[in-house]
This record gives sequence, C-alpha cells and structure tokens, in this order.
Amino acid sequence: MKRFYTWTSLCCLAVSSPLIFAKEIQGVSFSHQDWEVYCSNTGTCRAAGYQDDDLQSMPATILLTRKAGAKQTVQGRFALSSFDQDLNSKKLNNLHFFINNKDYGQVNINISEQLLTGTLNSKQLNALLRQSRKKANIVFKNAYYTWQVSDAGMTASLLKMDDFQKRIGTVGALVKPGTASESKVLAAQPKRVVIKVKTAAKPYLTLQPNSKPYQNLHKLLMAAGPTQPDTAEFCEGIYDGEDTKSKAIELYKLNNNKVLATTLCWRGAYNEGYGAWVINQSLTGKATFVTESASDFTAGEISSAQKGRGIGDCWKMGEWIWQGQAFVQTVDRWSGMCKGFAGGAWDLDLIEAVVK
Repeated sequence: MKRFYTWTSLCCLAVSSPLIFAKEIQGVSFSHQDWEVYCSNTGTCRAAGYQDDDLQSMPATILLTRKAGAKQTVQGRFALSSFDQDLNSKKLNNLHFFINNKDYGQVNINISEQLLTGTLNSKQLNALLRQSRKKANIVFKNAYYTWQVSDAGMTASLLKMDDFQKRIGTVGALVKPGTASESKVLAAQPKRVVIKVKTAAKPYLTLQPNSKPYQNLHKLLMAAGPTQPDTAEFCEGIYDGEDTKSKAIELYKLNNNKVLATTLCWRGAYNEGYGAWVINQSLTGKATFVTESASDFTAGEISSAQKGRGIGDCWKMGEWIWQGQAFVQTVDRWSGMCKGFAGGAWDLDLIEAVVK
C-alpha cells in the first residue's frame, strides 16, 4: 500500500536544465516534534510551530519567516482556530500574547469564519526569539479562550534555519550567535522563471496492458524511475484484491519529437499518483522520469495534490511546467502539519518560481 511519506520523499525531484539551474539553491525541509522548517530555492526559510497533540481541540501555530542575506529580520505571524467549538466573535476581544506568563501585549486579529490570524509586533516577536535556546511557554489568551503553541522542536528548527542560511556564529544567528559579521551568509536568489509552452491537452493514444507496444514502453518507463526510489514500491500498479496490476498508458504530444507518457502508478486510502515520463515520439530510447505522484495534466502543466493524514486536511502540492525541452518543477509546497487547520495553516515552499 502506498503511503503519504512516499510522495513526500519523491516530490522534490524535478526535470530541469543543468545549464539553467546549476547554481540554484537547493531547498531543504526539517521537522522535529511540534516544529518544522522549510527553506526554498530563494534562500527564504519558514519555520512553523504548532500546539502539542494533547491540545488538538484548540489549534495554534506561529510562522517565523526570514529571507536570506545580511541584516534580514524575522517576520512572525500566527493562526488560531477551534476544532470542536464555535468561536464567539464577541468573546475574542483583548487577546494577549504571553511568554513564560509575561504579558507582551494585545494582538490584533483578523477573523475569517473559525480562523483567527495576525502578525506579532516587534516586541512580541523579539520576546519569542529570545527564548530560542530556552524553554518557552507560548500562549495566546483572554478571559474566554486560551491557545498554546508548543516550544518542543523550536530550537532545533531555528538552528536548521541558521545553518541553511549560513548564519551560525554570526551576529545575526538566532540560536548560536557569534561575533562574525554577516558578510558570508547565504545570499538571496530570485525565483526561477519558467516560460510555459502549451501542448496538447488530451492524449492522442492510449495503450492497453495486453498489447505488445504497451509492454515494450512499460519496460522503458520502469527503467527510468527516480534517483532515490523505493524500488519495492515504485509505480507498483493498482491492487485488485489479489495482486497489483499495471494500468493503461496515455500519450500526449509535447512537440514534434517528444511525448508525455502517463499511467496510474499507485492508489492509497487518501491519494493516488500517476507516473509521468518524457520519451521520444517513436517510443524508443531512454525515458526521462518527472514524477510518480501526478494528479492532473493539462496543456503543458503537470500538477499534484496529495492529502496528508491527521486532524485537518493538510496537503503536499507540486507543479511541473513544460518549457519546450523538459518539464521544470515550479511548485513544491507543503501546507504544514496536520494539526487541526483545514487545508493546512501555511504555504511552506521548497521551490518558488514565476511562470510566464
């Protein structure tokens, strides 16, 4: 049975031109206990912390964002919700932010249905960052409601952020500051720019498993898997109650020489994933693997949306754009831990791009 984490491990693979992206920053992700951090190809890092599992009825999260480069400050946002009760808008006034039982003042909130969002001011944010290496009791509360964000994993996640941005030992580090200047910290990079080339939106040919052309093509596709595959499960087919069976292969024209081949690779309790490869129109030679977790293909764009397990629907999303020679990944995004926020609380990116 295909699990959600298989998609997570594969989603970052992209087909791109090494000449264009050879020096591009490679995004990283890290999670520990109730915190996680995602750093993208621009150098921007986003660290998010959530409530402890024992407090799932009152979901709470803080997002700390810092761009790469010298003298970049941290920005702090928060989101609060309720999983098992309706929040009374008349009782949401005078909500304050506390660190270790010390009141750092009222927070301004935006109310959208059952979601409260806002931005920490400089006093509140600095108070939180001063606790990056210590125990911190992080609470939003008023006379009627209380939300608590766990500090478990915060130090490790902020240290990962510092490490990725090459700030450890510098005056700007959050967890392990030093006396060095920030002259050699990671420099920010622009979002990758991809020019989309539209292609056919519908398949021109469908090959069934019992045909010889299918069998020949299927062997070529299976030989061109991910660079770090789970070989026991890669595009294993669909379980029919007795065995796993391969599904039909659909072919889409990309240009005069290349076609896209897709087939349903796996299906789980919540998700299913299509494999996608680029191959010569003659259906011979070496195929180029794009992803095993596609959800849709339309006119030169492959998209993926995979649902995570947990309280609330969190999502892993991907997008690959045909730029005339290859598919380039333009979205690799996680909506945050499944901690009670419907659809996830944040956009945590590994890849950021502009599509034209």
